[in-house]
Amino acid sequence: MGTRIKKWMFPAALTVVIFAAVAPAQHIVIDTAKVPFEVNVAATVKAIKSGEITSKEAAARTETTLAVPITSFLSGAGGNVGVLSGARGRLGAPAIVSGRDGKVSVKLSAPSYKNAEVLLYAINGKLMLRGKAFASGAAASVRRDLTAGVYLLSVKGAGGDNLSSRVTHRGGSLALNVELLNETVTPVRQLAKESAEGDGNAWHISVTAPGFEDSIFSLNLQKGLNPKQTITLRQAQRPAKASFTETLGSNNVALDMVYIPGGTFTLGCEKSSGCPADAKPVTGVQVSSYFIGKGEVTNDQWFAVMGWYKGYNGKSTTRPGCINTQYCDRTGSAASITWYEALEFACKLSQITGKKYRMVTEAEWEYAAKKHLSSLSNIGGGSGVGGEEWAYNTWSSTHMGGTDPIGPNGSLEKLHTQKTRRDANTGGDNITSRLIRSIEGVGPALRLAISADMDYPPGMPATCDIRIPELGDEPENSYRDMRWVTGGDKRWAVPSGSTAIGSFDLRVWEDGTASVANSYPANSRTAGQWFTSNNMAFVFVPNSGSSRTYKYIFVTLKDASLICDMDYSNYSSGAYIGRIIKEEATHVDKPAIAAGLKSGAELAAAAGDDYKMIDMGNIPASAKKQDARLLDGGATMGWFQNNSSAGGVHHYRKDVDPDEFRFTVNQNNGRTTLANGEWFTVNNIFLRVTHSGGYTVDYLYAVTGEGASATFYHNSFQGYERGDFRMFKKETNGSAWPTTTCGNICSEEIPKGLEASMYARMDNGQSTFVPAKCPAGGCR
Repeated sequence: MGTRIKKWMFPAALTVVIFAAVAPAQHIVIDTAKVPFEVNVAATVKAIKSGEITSKEAAARTETTLAVPITSFLSGAGGNVGVLSGARGRLGAPAIVSGRDGKVSVKLSAPSYKNAEVLLYAINGKLMLRGKAFASGAAASVRRDLTAGVYLLSVKGAGGDNLSSRVTHRGGSLALNVELLNETVTPVRQLAKESAEGDGNAWHISVTAPGFEDSIFSLNLQKGLNPKQTITLRQAQRPAKASFTETLGSNNVALDMVYIPGGTFTLGCEKSSGCPADAKPVTGVQVSSYFIGKGEVTNDQWFAVMGWYKGYNGKSTTRPGCINTQYCDRTGSAASITWYEALEFACKLSQITGKKYRMVTEAEWEYAAKKHLSSLSNIGGGSGVGGEEWAYNTWSSTHMGGTDPIGPNGSLEKLHTQKTRRDANTGGDNITSRLIRSIEGVGPALRLAISADMDYPPGMPATCDIRIPELGDEPENSYRDMRWVTGGDKRWAVPSGSTAIGSFDLRVWEDGTASVANSYPANSRTAGQWFTSNNMAFVFVPNSGSSRTYKYIFVTLKDASLICDMDYSNYSSGAYIGRIIKEEATHVDKPAIAAGLKSGAELAAAAGDDYKMIDMGNIPASAKKQDARLLDGGATMGWFQNNSSAGGVHHYRKDVDPDEFRFTVNQNNGRTTLANGEWFTVNNIFLRVTHSGGYTVDYLYAVTGEGASATFYHNSFQGYERGDFRMFKKETNGSAWPTTTCGNICSEEIPKGLEASMYARMDNGQSTFVPAKCPAGGCR
C-alpha cells in the first residue's frame, strides 16, 4: 500500500487476509504520512479532504514534502486487525474469509453467527457498508464504486460470536456473500451504501502553479514516508484576448465565450430611489479582463462534459423535455444545478480543454450585463427562477467593493457557508435585481468565466479544489456529541460576513468542560459544563445562572447552524441565531469546575424530560406530541417573517392548526408551498411535517415569549437549503402585511390540502435528517 494509487490504474481486484478471528482490544490513533513531491516548476501542493484544506505547502517550490494526518487501527495481543474501536466480542468458532476479483466470501461454522450483522469500515473508522445475513435466496450485495484502499470487514452474530478481517481493495465493484456451513446459504441482504465515497485514507491532491494547468489526483496515504511523487505541469492555454468558441464532445457542441475588457463601474442598483437594501450601489468596483459565457450552459453542453443530464429527479440519460427524439430541449439552459455540481462541471471542462474555467463572480456578471449586454443572451427574467444564475461569491447582505471581489468567505477553508445566486432585471440601472442567500440551493442556471490576465481572481481557490463536504456518519447518541470539542486552541465563532443575531465564542473540552465568551463585560468568559441531546441540542450549563440550549445542524465538521431557546433580544446574555465555524484561535486555558464534573447523562437527567435520549430512527408514539406553542391562534392569525426592512421581496408565512401545518414563501400575489401536512414534535426541539403524498420535512425549532410577543424560530433539514434558519412573529391577518410586494397573499390564511412542495420533486428535496444511532443500552 505504499505505492501511488489512482482509481484508473487497476481493474477491480481484491486481496483478503484469511484467519479465524479473535477480537482484540484496540483503538484508533492519528499518525502522520509524509509525501515528497518533485514538480517541474515552482508549485503549491495541497492535500484536501472533506472539502477543506488539511495540509498545505504555502511556499511555491519545485521540491517539497507534505505531512498529512491519517488515522489507523492499533490492536492488542495477536496483532490481528480487529473490530472497530469500542466494539466487544468473544472467541468465535472457526471462520474463513476469502476473496478475489472483487468478491468476498465469508464461511461461518457456528449457529451463533446466524442472522449476523455484516459491516465494512474504512480504515479511518467510517462505516461504508452495512447489511444483515438472513436465511433467504437473495443475491449477494454489491457496492459498485468503492475507492481503492484498506477496509475492515466485521461480522457480528446474533449469538455473540464475531470476526473481523482486513480487506485490501483495488477499486471498483465489491460483492459480499455470507454462508453458514451446514445451514442454508444466507447471502447478505439489503446491504446499504452508507456514504458518497469510500475514501479510506484517500486524499485529494492538488498541485498548482501560475500559468500552468492544475494537476488533480488522489492518493491513498500510509503511515511514515510514502513514495515520491514526480509531477510535470503543462503550460495552461491562455486564450487570445478575443471572443472564441469551444467545441465539446463527440458531437462538437459549441460553447461561445465573449471577451470582456476589464474596467471600473458601480455595482448595484443605480436608480435614484427604491433600491432594495441588498442592492445598494458600491462605486469604484474594478474587474480585470475576462471571458464570459455568451449564454447559460445548455443541456447539450452539460451532457457533452458530464455524460448525463440534470433534472428535478437527478441524473438522466435523456434530455429534459423529451416527448420523443424530435422534441427535446437541446439548447435550453441546464437547470436544477447545485453549487457543487456547477463547480464539478467547470472542473471537468478545465481538465478537458486545459483552460481554467470557473464560475463567474458577482462583479463580473453585473459588469458584463451593464457594459456588454448586447453581446450576451439569457440575461433577465425578473425575480423568477428562470432569471437566476450561480455566482461564485459567498453571500453578504450588501455588495462587496474593491478589485475582483469574491465575498467575505471566499477562501477554501471557509467556503461551505452561504453562497450567492444572482437574479436579473433587464433595466440597465437596476440590472442587479437581488442577491439570493442560498446554502445548498437547487434551481439556478450556470454561466462560466475564464480570467484573461491571471488564473483566478485573488483569493479564489482553484475550481477543482472545491469538493462537496463529507459530514460522515452521525455519531452515536451519547449525551456528548464529540464533534463539538475544540480544546483550548480552537473555538466556535461567527464567520466573517455571516448574517447572524448575537455573538458566539465557545470553547469545548472532551471531559465535559466548556467556556463561553461574554459580550458584556468585554473579554470575560463564563465557565461551565456541556451535554448534547439526540445530536440536535447543545446545552451549556454555567457554574451559576440559567442554562442555554442551542439547537444545531452540522453542515460540515467545521460548520454548523444554530438557533437558541432565548429571545434574540437577549444576545448580550448568550442568545444566538446563525452560522458558526470551528477555527484556530488564541489559546484559552480549560477552566476549573468547582462543584466537580458530571457526566452528560447526569446533566441531561437534571435538565428534564425534554433532553431524554429518543430513538429518532423509530420515534415511539409516546414521544410524539404537538407543542401547543406552535399553534397560531386561529384562522385570523398566522406566523409571519416580514423581509421588507431588509429590502427583500420574499415573505414567509406559517399557519399551524392541530390537523395541518402549512409553510409558504409569498411574493406578488403568488405562494410556493415549502411544507404542509400532518405534524408532530419531539422534546420541544424537533418538528416533523408529513404531506399526504409522503413528502417529509424536518425542522429544529424554538419558541420564546408568549401570546402576541411570541417568536417562532426554525432551523431546516430541508435538502433545498439545509441549515437555513428563520424567525417568525405572530400577526393578525391584514394588520402588518407588506402589500406592496406581497399583495393580499400574505394576509390570507393558507388554504388547507395544497399539493406537495415543488421541492418534493427535486432529487434532494426530502428531509436530510439522519438520526443518531442508539447506544448499546438503547434509547427511550
